[in-house]
Amino acid sequence: MWFLNNMVSSIFIDGKGMTSKKMNKYKNIQEFQNVFVQLVNESLQRYTIENLPESCNERVVLESLLWYGSVCFFEKAGQILALPGTPSADFTLYGAPTKAIVYGRNGYNETIKLYIPDGDNSALVRQNTFGGTEPIEGSGVWVRENYMVYPFIYYVMEYAEKIADTYRTLDITRANIKRPYVITAEESIINSVKEFFNKRDNNESYIISSGVFPADKIKILPFDQNPENIRDCTGLVDFYFAKFRELEAISASPATIDKKAEITIPELNQNAGAQDATINTVKNVLEPELDFANKCLGTNMKFVSRIKEYEDKEQKAVEQAESEVENDVDSKQQ
Repeated sequence: MWFLNNMVSSIFIDGKGMTSKKMNKYKNIQEFQNVFVQLVNESLQRYTIENLPESCNERVVLESLLWYGSVCFFEKAGQILALPGTPSADFTLYGAPTKAIVYGRNGYNETIKLYIPDGDNSALVRQNTFGGTEPIEGSGVWVRENYMVYPFIYYVMEYAEKIADTYRTLDITRANIKRPYVITAEESIINSVKEFFNKRDNNESYIISSGVFPADKIKILPFDQNPENIRDCTGLVDFYFAKFRELEAISASPATIDKKAEITIPELNQNAGAQDATINTVKNVLEPELDFANKCLGTNMKFVSRIKEYEDKEQKAVEQAESEVENDVDSKQQ
């Protein structure tokens, strides 16, 4: 697994330039990995599918929808299974695939015949790319998460990179405030200088010099560093998280309300319409896709949004904020 490579770092830390570059590269990768996993786990909580057949694995279904924007439900040996699937060939009049290749983690793969949506009563709808007519019966259903079959994982990757990079910028900004200067030294003693400051940063109580680090051979040049950069970075991290959660449709209003800003009720609810539209990009597609799978495979699967749980909490926060704003207005009028 990926985490086994990160339990013990293979990077030997010393004062050499290449090691410093490796360590910073490692920190960049580790930061991205941490944020990426956080956003992946959060994305998997957007919704669930109830009443999955016992032979289906909920995690595999949700991961397939997250990573590929689709999942295949199909019948095999009298059981209903669910795996990632890629449409392979022969599209119909309305662009529905007639076959898909399903694959499992153990190397299993198979090409399955798909049921054709809207094709029960029309041979023309079932007509494939090469002019043939597909049979009504199939063995599986390809279920989309959204009309574009666009994997949500791409948004996760984008915002994980932005947030991780901002976190690392915050680390460097913090370090620059701690050490607001540039060091110049002769080439021959650069490694010795780096080793000295590494030991200091490691909080060693005393550092013994062998004499190869002459103090008169280095210069410390101060530079201006604005402490407000830390506030700007932390604000940017919050902004990126908020924009990502808009894509998840988790929050329709600010997490915190500034009473002094005297925010109006319409301003509090200004993103509600956008939130509904975001939820519906999945709900209005996945629900009918599951209904079609239920019809073809005899299942009773149902899309259930977990956003409602978050909405209830947000609604309580909004109602409390509305009450506080109204109380402030009343007190000022009195």
